[in-house]
Amino acid sequence: MRTIFPIILLFFNTLISVYAQKNEVASLFSAEKLKTASYSVYAIDANSGERICSTDQKSLSTASVMKLFTTAVALDLLGPDYTFTTSLFYSGNIDPQSGTLAGNLIIKGGGDPAFYSSFFQDHYKDCFENWILQMKKNGIEKISGNLLIDLSFIKSYEIPGGWGWDDIGNYYGAGVSALSYHDNQYEIHFSSAKTEGVQTVIGTVYPEIDALKLENHVHSSFLAGDHTIVYGAPGSNHQTIEGTIPTGQSDFIVRAAMPDPPLIAANAFLKKMKESGILFSGIIKEVPAGDHAQKILLAIQDSPLLKELIVPLNKESINVYAEHLLCEIGRKSSGEPTTKMGLKAYHRYCAEEGIDTLGFFPADGSGLSRSNSLTTKTLVETLKHIYDSKYRELLVNALPIAGVDGTLRNSFKGTVLEKNVTAKTGSMERVRSLAGLLHTRSNKTLLFAVIINNFDLKSSESSKLLESVLLSLYNE
Repeated sequence: MRTIFPIILLFFNTLISVYAQKNEVASLFSAEKLKTASYSVYAIDANSGERICSTDQKSLSTASVMKLFTTAVALDLLGPDYTFTTSLFYSGNIDPQSGTLAGNLIIKGGGDPAFYSSFFQDHYKDCFENWILQMKKNGIEKISGNLLIDLSFIKSYEIPGGWGWDDIGNYYGAGVSALSYHDNQYEIHFSSAKTEGVQTVIGTVYPEIDALKLENHVHSSFLAGDHTIVYGAPGSNHQTIEGTIPTGQSDFIVRAAMPDPPLIAANAFLKKMKESGILFSGIIKEVPAGDHAQKILLAIQDSPLLKELIVPLNKESINVYAEHLLCEIGRKSSGEPTTKMGLKAYHRYCAEEGIDTLGFFPADGSGLSRSNSLTTKTLVETLKHIYDSKYRELLVNALPIAGVDGTLRNSFKGTVLEKNVTAKTGSMERVRSLAGLLHTRSNKTLLFAVIINNFDLKSSESSKLLESVLLSLYNE
């Protein structure tokens, strides 16, 4: 009996502590501007699993903390050394006398999210040149056929359900393709007048996009920053851009979603071929598998390792990376590389690892869809699973550090939270979220998640609210 009382006492002390922490956090949400808001906070001791704080567990819109699920499932299911492969083939015969390929060149996309990505420039910088070198080594100096793009690896340009029309034309709303290129985004270079309200001028776009029709309704403004929205359907070369950029700009860059990444990638390769002296008079054509004869491999390009891909995915919150990984998760788990099958794998993952799925309604891999909904407990239990696994260091190294890098580079500077918070951020209109690790005053490591929906706060005010919640946990 003597041993039971200390256990009971510890249990009640823990309950009292959690209750007190809940009340302290709840008091932070009592402001007038938060009357219509919903919020959820959950935190545990990373090592013992002891619950530190738990508010009401509401299922809330997540924003980009959904990328934690994509990262966790990808590490478990695909493995940290997983790579994607983009391949160059030819079909037909090569005449050794004339150097003519009587057949087609074929680029086969392999679902690589980072092919010619701005985040891995060194990795891909000589890819096309190496492919051309292999062509010449095989005696190809002229092509009588066409340049085919085999997109059978992912059979459509995948856009998750729930993405808004005002998202999918912008760089962060780029979709998934078997042959992605340059993060599936392009740059629009503007100049603007020194006075407000004047029509801007578009100089160039990069990469080059043949037949692009860009309707410009952007004006100069005394407002700082980029306040533009690009509207355009996937596959359509007609896009419209509206909004404002600052006055007095000579080269202001706005990023937009590529209308047809495979075609743009093939055109970039074709340009390199012609610069190298290879003659080509055919056309570029996207084809399903089976539309060309027996093909012979010329060259391949592997992606960076998965453990390298998840770093920009989380630190810089790259949506297109997350959606590619979700499709690959679908392929690995069911043979079907789609968002739908990837999301089914999320549920299986949670069931296998004993993660609470009450209120768990995932809609994509990146968090861009407002249909994503879950509780902070589900997020923390996912973090706990990775923290206890052999992938702990990979996850921690991939998350932004407060006041140092990634999407937290400008957050919590000059406070005790600087360098003590390592977490994935999430932000969209009326949604703020944060989930990761917190090193406390008492030298504990907490796993935490905070989600706030439907608040009437300025961006700076919502950031201050998150800071207050974390300070409460820091001082626990």
